[in-house]
Amino acid sequence: MRRALLLLALALLAVGCAGGTQTESGAGFVSGSGTVDLAPEDREAAPEVAGETLEGEALALADLDGVVVVNFWASWCGPCAAEAPDLVAVHERYADRGAQLLGVNVRDSATNARSFERDFAKPYPSLHDADQSIAAAFGGIGASALPTTIIVDAEGRVAARLFGQVDETALSSRVEALLEETAAEADR
Repeated sequence: MRRALLLLALALLAVGCAGGTQTESGAGFVSGSGTVDLAPEDREAAPEVAGETLEGEALALADLDGVVVVNFWASWCGPCAAEAPDLVAVHERYADRGAQLLGVNVRDSATNARSFERDFAKPYPSLHDADQSIAAAFGGIGASALPTTIIVDAEGRVAARLFGQVDETALSSRVEALLEETAAEADR
């Protein structure tokens, strides 16, 4: 019941905050921009989602190791286009350090989505989610809440939700913190 209420609240918040950018947040606090950072003890498992990439290959979130940045986007979304270079930069910065990116293309044609990926030279895979089933599994992230970025920790738990356009600095700080958290756990 608690999880269902949290997911409903986050979905409603996403509708109201989709156009903003994140700036500040604290653990479990939703800033005016719609960012939620969760302390390790408050994190819940990411849903088991799978689908077909825009290249036609089967891929599941569980296939990806380490920290995973999951970005929900569409080719017709202006803020999605604006954040695309920052996402590519984060991918390039962390691909060899234990963090991966996964796009989820929502309510879009595969043709337009592939064109968007080519235009922005996106080097990481994107699942095609025309019916929004993957978005629904993450708590109802829909077309009105694009872009949305969810960061999954190395244990497969949702560590942060960022509603609206993100930038390299905000993503990098969260990825760095999760990589440090993972290293600290490995040292114990």
